[in-house]
Amino acid sequence: MTYPYLPYAITEIYCGVFAMTVWLRLNSNIGSEHEVRQLRNMIFSYMGMITTDVLWAFTEDGFLHWNRMLYASVNAVTVMSIACGCYFWFRFIEDRLHFGKKSLNIWLTIPLLLVCSLDVISIFTGWLFYIDNGNHYQSTSLFLIHTVVNYFYLLIPTIFSIFRAIKTPSREDRSEYWTYALYMAAPLLAGMLEDTFPKVPLLALNIFLMILILFLMIQNMQIYNDALTGLNNRRRLNQYLKDCLERVDPEHPILLFIMDINSFKAINDLYGHLEGDNALKTFSSILKKAACRYNAFVARYGGDEFCMVIEEAESSPENIAAAIHESLANAQREPGSADKGYTMTVSIGHVSCADAEISPDMLLAEADRTLYENKKKWHTLNP
Repeated sequence: MTYPYLPYAITEIYCGVFAMTVWLRLNSNIGSEHEVRQLRNMIFSYMGMITTDVLWAFTEDGFLHWNRMLYASVNAVTVMSIACGCYFWFRFIEDRLHFGKKSLNIWLTIPLLLVCSLDVISIFTGWLFYIDNGNHYQSTSLFLIHTVVNYFYLLIPTIFSIFRAIKTPSREDRSEYWTYALYMAAPLLAGMLEDTFPKVPLLALNIFLMILILFLMIQNMQIYNDALTGLNNRRRLNQYLKDCLERVDPEHPILLFIMDINSFKAINDLYGHLEGDNALKTFSSILKKAACRYNAFVARYGGDEFCMVIEEAESSPENIAAAIHESLANAQREPGSADKGYTMTVSIGHVSCADAEISPDMLLAEADRTLYENKKKWHTLNP
């Protein structure tokens, strides 16, 4: 007796085990708490699809026997898990690229709730799918609703990712955005080939491949990048300063800025850590633009502190600091920003260095001293 779907089931079981390994390794070091939650939810949805799809394969080979209603329920969980996975992917990219508005969240959830409700109803009515007399799953023409919703959740992040990849001057950001854009290739490829290879779990394999690529990309970014903001991290900053100080001289000094968000603890305490993460991302986006404008190196120094290094400054440090203050104020006047309930400001310290004998730690300490002085002035004006 042959079991044509047994290799299909075994392959998906291995995919599930590997995906669970990735799920267990996800932690807050790869991004904000909300981003990690969306990734975990996406992989959890994938596990739901894998589990019920394996049950379907075992049923097709005759290992399991269900009544028609129970078998329809198993298939309903499969298609709902796929829809949820697409939705959580949308939310993850929304968090990473900041293209959505909080006021739209409930509206963006409605298509998911619609198709999941139709899936449950189809168990009894057969509107989207049904179990035929041979106890096999069959979809109807109305299943197109499901397909449209799934691709909606995949297409929007793809469009924004491509747009950001084309627009950004950062090679690292560009690589990240193209990886996001390629995620949609998984279901597209599976859709084109599933009729040719019906006994190969192409969708499960392709989705796991993209989960693995995404996870490896994030792991690689952790070496020198801050996961939450996408900026360089302290380790990369120290190395960069060391390299800069080896080539400075009186004619080619460097400028080091160190910046601190004022009353950041109050933002976390009053509005929650998620809003604190959003504040850090907002200021990081300001620094990324400043980096392009001044050909500067920017990094998250730690907590709510950031650094910027400029090797050949064409403006005075006072003018550069004023431009950062102005950019931050303008960003918070944009539509959708004024309803946060607080106004974010920063204190900025800076130091110029032309002495190659100074160490990175000494330079950072001097910049931190000027930051502390400006911080005291801010507290005096804002008791």
